[in-house]
Amino acid sequence: MRPYYEHAGITIYHGDCREILPSLPKDSVDLLITDPPYGVSFRSAWRQDTFAEIVGDDSQEMALQGLGAALPVLTYQRHLYIFGRFDLTSLPISAPVELIWDKQYLGMGDLQLPWGIQHEYIQFCVSLKRNRNREANGRRSLAARLRKGSILSFPRRDGNVTAHPTEKPVDLIRELIESSSRIGECVLDCFCGSGSTIAAAKMEGRRAIGIEIEEKYCEIAAKRLCQEVFNFEVSI
Repeated sequence: MRPYYEHAGITIYHGDCREILPSLPKDSVDLLITDPPYGVSFRSAWRQDTFAEIVGDDSQEMALQGLGAALPVLTYQRHLYIFGRFDLTSLPISAPVELIWDKQYLGMGDLQLPWGIQHEYIQFCVSLKRNRNREANGRRSLAARLRKGSILSFPRRDGNVTAHPTEKPVDLIRELIESSSRIGECVLDCFCGSGSTIAAAKMEGRRAIGIEIEEKYCEIAAKRLCQEVFNFEVSI
């Protein structure tokens, strides 16, 4: 599989992650951070140029199949951060711990309700797929810094200036990367959009693999990585 972009330890593949992931070496990444389609057929209407519907967002099937394909690539007992709520019981991972991303921004939602949505869920899990060779070599230890609270407060940017309908702040992703990996390790995002995870990984001195099915977002991510100096105010 020829990468769409490859430079300095950062690789982007254009295509369906369910087809690309089986071609990657097993146990070759150390952390999975991804924001799959939630299966809600989301389409933004709160900006001047509305986004098209996200590919695969008509159900949760694509997300769950992609996560299943990613697990053989992830090293045993390493961490997963999955944005959104999914039934993950069929996957060989630990029971999820639910983190809350406080967006510091009151969403529109149902205006008839007295409460507006200001948060998003992140499911934190550990891979339970065993690899006897790695266990024998003493590579079972988890990468994690000191315990922190389960509420992560990072502002969401104005939807009128973003390049992807479900953007995630780079600083939020950096927090997850710092908590669950070491410098030089490899981070995977199999639904990478326009590149917040791989941009954050580069900032944190990690290698990264991003997979994205829509070429327009691959192009945005590649252009960001080609810049000598990132504008980290733009985060997707």
